[in-house]
Amino acid sequence: MEEIVKIAIEEYEKKPDGSWVSIKNSDITTKTGRIVRIPPGTVFKKETRLCGLDVVSALDAIAPKN
Repeated sequence: MEEIVKIAIEEYEKKPDGSWVSIKNSDITTKTGRIVRIPPGTVFKKETRLCGLDVVSALDAIAPKN
């Protein structure tokens, strides 16, 4: 599984069910230098992966804690 090294949290919105949705075009950069472009409206749910990337865990890790 690849590791996400760059993701812009301001390009996503967290939903009450714990999922995240992209609110504009977003580029995710991996440790190997691969860039994955995410279009607006893409929903990421817990325990799911996109191209081997755990987007929810990466966003949860950098999200402000309430």
